[in-house]
Amino acid sequence: MAGRRVTNAAGSSNALRGDVLRVLGVLKVATADQIQRLSSPHLSFRHTLKKTPAQRKEARTAAHRAAANDLRRHGLSVDGGRTRVSARIRTVKASAASGTVLGFLNEAA
Repeated sequence: MAGRRVTNAAGSSNALRGDVLRVLGVLKVATADQIQRLSSPHLSFRHTLKKTPAQRKEARTAAHRAAANDLRRHGLSVDGGRTRVSARIRTVKASAASGTVLGFLNEAA
């Protein structure tokens, strides 16, 4: 466990980082909410016991935000600014690098 935390400080899994790269490879720019809704739509119905919509969204997108942060630390994505409602926009930094990673992830699946 210690080795994975050093490599991926946010604690994301290979599958989640792959989801983020796949979505960003197609859309080029997306928020964590959009990434979650496209890659894991079945998670949209989780966390319905949270009191406010903001808490539900926070819980639903936490894993994909962590994956995007790990990709940023590895130099594969960058923060592209913020939306009007203050959601952070993610974008792919190097298409060639992410294509290499996506090819590797597709072979492993």
